[in-house]
Amino acid sequence: MAPRARVSPGDLVRVGKDTPGGEWLRRYWLPLSRDEDLLDIPRALRILGEDLVLFRDPDGRPGLLGQYCPHRGTSLEYGDVETGGIRCPYHGWLFDVRGQCLEQPAEPKDSTFYRRVRHLAYPVREQGGLLFAYLGPDGDRPPPLPRYAPLVEPGGQRQIEPVRHLDYNWFNFWENSADPCHLSILHRHSAYGDQTWGNQFFDYHDMPDFEPVETGYGLTIVMRKPGPSPDTEYVDEMSLAFPSIIQIGDTELVHLKIEQAATLRDGGRNTHLLFLTPNDDYHFMIFTVDHYTGPEPDFFAKLAQMRAHEVPRQEVKPYDRREYMPFRGSVRQEDVMTQATQRLLGEREERLATSDRGVLALRRLAQQAVAAAQRGERPKGVLAPEAAERVVRFDSFVGVRPRTSSLHPAAAR
Repeated sequence: MAPRARVSPGDLVRVGKDTPGGEWLRRYWLPLSRDEDLLDIPRALRILGEDLVLFRDPDGRPGLLGQYCPHRGTSLEYGDVETGGIRCPYHGWLFDVRGQCLEQPAEPKDSTFYRRVRHLAYPVREQGGLLFAYLGPDGDRPPPLPRYAPLVEPGGQRQIEPVRHLDYNWFNFWENSADPCHLSILHRHSAYGDQTWGNQFFDYHDMPDFEPVETGYGLTIVMRKPGPSPDTEYVDEMSLAFPSIIQIGDTELVHLKIEQAATLRDGGRNTHLLFLTPNDDYHFMIFTVDHYTGPEPDFFAKLAQMRAHEVPRQEVKPYDRREYMPFRGSVRQEDVMTQATQRLLGEREERLATSDRGVLALRRLAQQAVAAAQRGERPKGVLAPEAAERVVRFDSFVGVRPRTSSLHPAAAR
């Protein structure tokens, strides 16, 4: 039996090759681009600290290769996409999407050297408008790309927002979702408006009870408050799926009037899914998917109108030079200010309290997953081959349900 790996919290945030966190993240498929953003020219990307180039060959196949040509190191970002793959502009070496060199124009006509040149390449697959890459071991036989329900289920309305690029460590953002107390404090003047259900549920003076519940895919934060009748409760669930996914279910509901929310016994109809892909230790991308299955014909236009009111409304004095001012009044900017000003986990001092139980639970599960990867085992969230066709769903019920002693059905799994 392999010795038990020891993983510290600081190991979770480093994403480079040969780091515990980086080798763990390389066991999963990670999104790297919207399909619509990959046009007819190559794109340079940094993923998990590696400099790569993404392109689509004339047959429509996406390729992800090392950015620098293995011949003399010129960037393939400036290469020519043509039949067969991508050609280096310096000496014309041609590579297919698997990294195999196909041509070397300056070599003798009878040379077979090109057959022995295989450039760094990672598999890429498309799902529901996103391109995912696998940067892990055994790239010829990667684990199944999970069939995420919001990306593969038919019907409804689906949108993929423009990619967000943020300049701090990805883990600060991810673990923020395991900390529901900040919703009632940081966002108390910005998010939902007076006389709304969200304003009442996330009341600064009467915060909802919450507990973290471990699931097969990660962690669900279950928030509860008394419902409109003695035998009911309001529930708001937010899930964190491995390795770096967040699902929120209340985007359509928190703006409702209190009397409207009392009728929400079937839960929300918009699934709001965020994929976080680290570029390196200090930069990451957010890919946001919404899948709406309700009756509103122009739901996303309505959602955009609601979000348009969430802008910074804070007065900034002429001598205020703080980088993230203004931030109050915008949920996203409030999150960026708090998370970007945190140092990396493992390098900052913390005094954790009872209200941090969700954060502690997430870190513990992530440390276990990193340790599993170090032992050569399959970490939480990586699918077995026999599960390739299963549709993957996360828990994010929001609405009214009968009061129960059980926090969540997932707690019994």
